Amino acid sequence: MGKREDIFDAALDIIIEHGIRGLTLPLLFEVAKTGSGTFYHYFKGTEALVDELYAHCCEIAEEAVNEKDDESLPVRERFDNAIMNIFQAHRDYPRELRFIYWYAYGVVVPDAATDRPVPSIVLLGKIIEKAQEEGLATTGSPAIISARMIRGMVASCLWGHEHDFYVLTEEGSSWFAKRAWHLIENAQF
Repeated sequence: MGKREDIFDAALDIIIEHGIRGLTLPLLFEVAKTGSGTFYHYFKGTEALVDELYAHCCEIAEEAVNEKDDESLPVRERFDNAIMNIFQAHRDYPRELRFIYWYAYGVVVPDAATDRPVPSIVLLGKIIEKAQEEGLATTGSPAIISARMIRGMVASCLWGHEHDFYVLTEEGSSWFAKRAWHLIENAQF
């Protein structure tokens, strides 16, 4: 891991523990074990760091959630795999994926406009759109809206797991995928 990645890692630690206001340069330099010269070699300032950190985390998430996506599978199976991959990505990269959602929904940077979509929502949107084309999903809403709703439900499950309300097992993830599919298959929302 290089210095740029060390700075990303330190920034994630600080933001997750203290929030965006806790990300001060002196603390960042201490945690990353670097100085201002190295920092400014890679970033123009903390705003640039946070923006680049978001892009970096999106790349990780995109690879993690798309890694096992197989477009040749039947839509229903592909949907289940996507849900399982999203949950697994959160187990493998909890800080990075938490940061993405905080950033994308204005928690990290209020009213931040990002042109980089959340990878799991993009994947779910494509799968739901395919399900609609095949007549398997009759939600009555655009695929991206359904994808955002399902992703919100995933976030709720992950929050409960992170706060020790329940353990999110593979069996629980599979059960969730079945319930989520039922929603897009039959519900009018």
